Amino acid sequence: MNVMQQERRYLLLLVSAVMNQKKVPVMSGSLMPWRTIYRLADTNQVANLCWLGILGLSSEIGKDVKDLFYESYQRELKNVSGYQSAEEVLIWQLERRQIHFLILEGVELRALYPQKEMRRMDHIRILVSKGDLPRIETIMRSMDYEPQENREDDSVLYYKIPGIYVRFYDKIKFVNQKLERYFDSPVRMYSKKRGYRYLRCFDKEEAYLYMAGKAANDYALGRATVRTVLDFWLYEKAHKEELNWPYVDKVLKRYKILEFSERLLKLGDIWFQNDISDEMDIYNAMEAYILSRGEQGRQLSGKILPLLQDVADFYKRDRQREWMNREKEALFPPRDYMAGMFPVLKKFPWLYTFCCLLRLWRIWFSKVKQFFAEKRERLKEKFRRVKSPEQELPGSQEENENNIRME
Repeated sequence: MNVMQQERRYLLLLVSAVMNQKKVPVMSGSLMPWRTIYRLADTNQVANLCWLGILGLSSEIGKDVKDLFYESYQRELKNVSGYQSAEEVLIWQLERRQIHFLILEGVELRALYPQKEMRRMDHIRILVSKGDLPRIETIMRSMDYEPQENREDDSVLYYKIPGIYVRFYDKIKFVNQKLERYFDSPVRMYSKKRGYRYLRCFDKEEAYLYMAGKAANDYALGRATVRTVLDFWLYEKAHKEELNWPYVDKVLKRYKILEFSERLLKLGDIWFQNDISDEMDIYNAMEAYILSRGEQGRQLSGKILPLLQDVADFYKRDRQREWMNREKEALFPPRDYMAGMFPVLKKFPWLYTFCCLLRLWRIWFSKVKQFFAEKRERLKEKFRRVKSPEQELPGSQEENENNIRME
């Protein structure tokens, strides 16, 4: 076992011990690069959870690294009440403004864990109708949330001190477009949550399918973490007796993620229940793929999740869409730009299309004019080359005669 495998293996042992409330296996501090283990735990969103496991290892860990784990745990401990109150206020505001909404990821996920602070909370994710997004901005600003630049996905991101992030979506998006269409229903069509008029919710089968689809999506994009596996594994353990498995399996099989979801649950059993399998090469590859953020174990992962190929197609479609947007902007620039070129648009904005066509005609005419100008210059140059030898010939003959006379 190389050093990297040792770090990954010990992290998983640490998480497993905490989840099962068992004593963490002790290893010599001189052999364990704890700072690297902390970075790995933080990347996989379980550093706060790991703090509970290292409490009894004070002599094995340096104070600086131990403080990093402790700060991660304390931050999440404070976030429990912060996110709880934030979600309650959001529900109250959206209900009051009569906006239909569905919480895709909220504080309910924390109920799956033995202690709420064990589940790291990064965002509250809410689904609303596209037409309600302008109203959402007004509501969020009234609650002192600030819009944030978002490079992760197509959501609208808001932030509020002391560290609350909320994402609003107008559509549930997956790389798997067929699964995306499965969830492509208006928000108001989902079941009402008991006690509310506008808050919608998934039924248990829909919630399981959403979590399986999101896990597959994150896995295919190289974004899956130990927390991704934990969330899905804990949800299945909590609701497996209530789910309509024939229906769930039928849908997952239709969208080609049944095998992946089963293997991801089995991986959870191996990680958190010390289970074993006859196909450990596949689960070792999945483990390497998750903990390396998609850099290792890709070949075997592609066999259990065809979606990995769809990711390449997804990026290809994304590049094509970007190219089409650039072409469209070249043909029809922003109105502010056009108004600077054609001041008449400030008074008559309905002339925008005509002005765009006039601009394109000017560009075309300028290029044609330039083409013929270059053609004319090339012809002139050609005539000069033909004419030059004829002009030089008499001079050359006279020079030859003079040379003869001198001889």
